[in-house]
Amino acid sequence: MRKAEKQPSVYVVYPTALFDAWKVAKEDDDNLAFFDTREEATSYAKARAAMDGKAVVKLENWFGDTESVWEVQSQTGRRLAPTTS
Repeated sequence: MRKAEKQPSVYVVYPTALFDAWKVAKEDDDNLAFFDTREEATSYAKARAAMDGKAVVKLENWFGDTESVWEVQSQTGRRLAPTTS
């Protein structure tokens, strides 16, 4: 028998209703993060998704329609190239 695979976390980036701002919410979690721009919110969601190891980031518009979806993998296994001065 195979072990049940862990379902990836889902982070949703969407505009706020009354203010000119963006929210990031993790599904099944009540904590929200607020940002001034869509780019800041998306970068934050992708970083949090990478910390989870494997997750999905969804970008929604004002109508709740999904505009973009990213599958994010952890970067922990990668090695940085050495820098020289």
